[in-house]
Amino acid sequence: MFCTFPHVRVSAVQACVPPNEISIMDELEYYGGNRKKVERLRRAIGLNTRRICPEGVTASDLCLQAADDLLRSNHIRREDIDALLFLSQTPDYQMPATACVLQEKLGLSQECAALDLSQGCSGYVYGLWMAANLIASGACGKLLLLVGDAFPPRNPANRVVSPIFGDSGTATLLQHDPTAPAMSFALGTDGSGFELIAMPAGRARRPLSLDRQKDAELYEDTLDADGNPWRMLQPYMNGRKISDFSLQVVPAHIKDFMARANVRHEDINYLFLHQANGQIVECVTEMAGFPPSMVWSETFSRYGNLACASIPVALCDRLGNSRQESGQMLLCGFGVGLSWGSCLVDMAGLQVGPVSDYRGSVSPTYAADYLRHWQNIFEGKEND
Repeated sequence: MFCTFPHVRVSAVQACVPPNEISIMDELEYYGGNRKKVERLRRAIGLNTRRICPEGVTASDLCLQAADDLLRSNHIRREDIDALLFLSQTPDYQMPATACVLQEKLGLSQECAALDLSQGCSGYVYGLWMAANLIASGACGKLLLLVGDAFPPRNPANRVVSPIFGDSGTATLLQHDPTAPAMSFALGTDGSGFELIAMPAGRARRPLSLDRQKDAELYEDTLDADGNPWRMLQPYMNGRKISDFSLQVVPAHIKDFMARANVRHEDINYLFLHQANGQIVECVTEMAGFPPSMVWSETFSRYGNLACASIPVALCDRLGNSRQESGQMLLCGFGVGLSWGSCLVDMAGLQVGPVSDYRGSVSPTYAADYLRHWQNIFEGKEND
């Protein structure tokens, strides 16, 4: 699917990551103490460090700080935000929508529409597509798009997903601008590959039950041929097939998108790809016909694969603390779904904030305090 939206400006981007950093070199025990093997992985795919949330910090907390920093630094009046979109695979609750909670925490108007969206590695492009649609239609003048993921604790013995994924939150401001050139989008989906990256249990297809014994199976490890443990309540990924998909589909998609958008490689100033891993980023860049200098791949090595937020974090990592005067950037996300998407963004006036460490704190008794809070609500003690 290809479409364009006129009069939409991407005005500002901000990113936030937890300060807790884990290095692949701190986990040699899970590679049999083989330092040479770890060094090979670092050189081959860029494995290095990743950021992980402590207990009690969620994607919405990171997005909240990013959004608050964005609004303050760009002097945006909160009452002028017409809509808030929160895109994540890890919302705070199954219900209500996390966007509603963020509307109140950010001090936005009660006339602000708030909505959750769910999408994975292509999520930032999909979120921009939805936001641009709302603005171009006249439904919104200014819109906040908050995109982030913070996955549940991963078993460090699983060497497929544990060393790969990190946590982050981002905020992007879009607004109506009659002088802005049209934003172009191309999106695609292949649901036949939905099991290649999935969390098999925890929602309606296999919910948690009222029978603890019945749910015990969800916490049992199943080992693959390489000895990696998998659980039904944790993310699963078939790394080999996802890599095949990335190289077979994405470069051709980018070339087709550019042809339909009538842009040449020399018209693009920056290429920001989903930071799946360093090797995939480099291969997709080359196969799509771009020189290595056009793409930024360091974000994966610094922060890990950040799922739906990897593109805006890469943008802030590469161009942070700057105001762009001109240029175009091509953004492309791909993965979970399977899904993919690209968009072309005019960079004139774009204010790019830094990747900031999360400044909030969490009580050491968070889990007990949270449980007691809801017990008080159930008992009618905190409803007034």
